[in-house]
Amino acid sequence: MTAVLGTDVNELDGAPVWFCSPGSELPGGFLAWRRLRVGLRCEAWLAWSVPLWCPAVLKLPRPHQIEHPDAARALHREVAALQGQPHPALPRLYHDATTADIPHIALEFIEGPTLEEEIANGPLSEPEVALLGAQLLTGLLALHRRRIAHANLTPGHVILRDMRPVLVGFGSARRIGMPGGPAGTPGYTAPERRTREPISAGNDLYGLGAILYEALTGTPASDRPRTFAHTPLTVLIHTLLHPDPARRPYTHEALTTFATTLPPDLRPWPTWADPTAPGAGS
Repeated sequence: MTAVLGTDVNELDGAPVWFCSPGSELPGGFLAWRRLRVGLRCEAWLAWSVPLWCPAVLKLPRPHQIEHPDAARALHREVAALQGQPHPALPRLYHDATTADIPHIALEFIEGPTLEEEIANGPLSEPEVALLGAQLLTGLLALHRRRIAHANLTPGHVILRDMRPVLVGFGSARRIGMPGGPAGTPGYTAPERRTREPISAGNDLYGLGAILYEALTGTPASDRPRTFAHTPLTVLIHTLLHPDPARRPYTHEALTTFATTLPPDLRPWPTWADPTAPGAGS
């Protein structure tokens, strides 16, 4: 049974990518639909799962990266972050075949625009940004409680499904406490990553602050002015972006602040639910 039909060349870097016509078989028995994106090590395809009878995202190494350990590590990191994780702000892991001849994984396909695309249409309002922050933080809290950091938060790694954010792009996810490094996206990476301090939840909080600043202003956080207009939301974003990780709030503390910042009529939880409870967002 042929897994892939052939290879092509990526016009951006001149290196090989998989070539699959629609309906041809991909690893794991998935059927190719269209290529979604190409990274340095791996590429992602929109595929059709016959057993599940639904679309899925299939991730696999590029043809010349099949035996490269960094490609395998990226897939293993996604599995570690998402396996057994049912949170609605995180995609479901459908299939783990990281030990196959062509390592691959299949994830839930999240349909919708990225936050990056949404911001390109104009900044979001303060209530919209507060709600976005609360919803993303519940997903981050679920990761952090398992001692995992996303480690590469950007507006392009947030997909808005029915305008509810879902985090994607877990190929850079790291265990909290493991040795750090400069990996990440410039402008969204916490400054302590450049000094190779251990991975922490605070790295993600900085990235979240950068995302929310950009959502609120339409301007990247790296271009931000020295001061903010003083509202509870902008003060919180400013604190998330503090260069000293010890000065940033804890994940649950930030979630509580976002939740109490939201106008009551926009809170997507019942009036009797307490967002400040210790288990909230777990």
